[in-house]
Amino acid sequence: MERGKVKKKEKGKEPEREKIRGRGKEEKDKRKEVEKGNEKGKEEEKEKEKEQFKGKEEKEKNNSALAKPQLELPEKNNHILVLGLDGAGKTSVLHSLALNRVQHSKAPTQGFNEVCISTEDSQMDFLEIGGSEPFRSYWETYMSRGILLIFVVDSADHNRLPEAKKYLHQLIETNPFIPLVVFANKQDLKTAYHITDIHEALALSEVGNDRKMFLFGTQVTENGSEIPSTMQDAKDLIAHLAAGMQ
Repeated sequence: MERGKVKKKEKGKEPEREKIRGRGKEEKDKRKEVEKGNEKGKEEEKEKEKEQFKGKEEKEKNNSALAKPQLELPEKNNHILVLGLDGAGKTSVLHSLALNRVQHSKAPTQGFNEVCISTEDSQMDFLEIGGSEPFRSYWETYMSRGILLIFVVDSADHNRLPEAKKYLHQLIETNPFIPLVVFANKQDLKTAYHITDIHEALALSEVGNDRKMFLFGTQVTENGSEIPSTMQDAKDLIAHLAAGMQ
């Protein structure tokens, strides 16, 4: 009787062993699934990294394109260049000279602006290039092609005068003999520096003894009104200088 009982107990252990084996197999299968999942996850991570890197490269290319816009600028070599920082009033000054009447322009020049002004004796071709940072890289390129430089500054924007000075002196170093006409613009504003202060702030005494240099205080006030006498004087002088350079 006792032996029978023992045998029954041993037989009863078989299903438990089967259960243990089954659990082991399940756990093994689960581990495999987890490992497969991990491998798949790693592959997906790698793909994400590739996409991110690709996106970063494309973004850098786009930023590079924005840093230096591709412009199809005129190829003439007899332009009167109109340059200066953004917001100085270059376009308003240029259009006012062309029309002999004050013509305001609120939108900044995104690229270049070519204007032809005819007088009784001659025709003058003006080329204004945008003053925001992406377009300044074109300034020096066109300095070698210009016959005259008009540099416009905002007389009331005191904080940016050192920046304007830096760019102006970089420009004139590339062309030691090009005549320079500086417009100290926005003289109608209460905070505007007098032209003597502009002369000092821009260090115009250092532009070179062999260069013709002129400084005018300008303003474009009431839209549609006749241009101030100083702007008319500047226009006559520019026509005279341009005729001598052609």
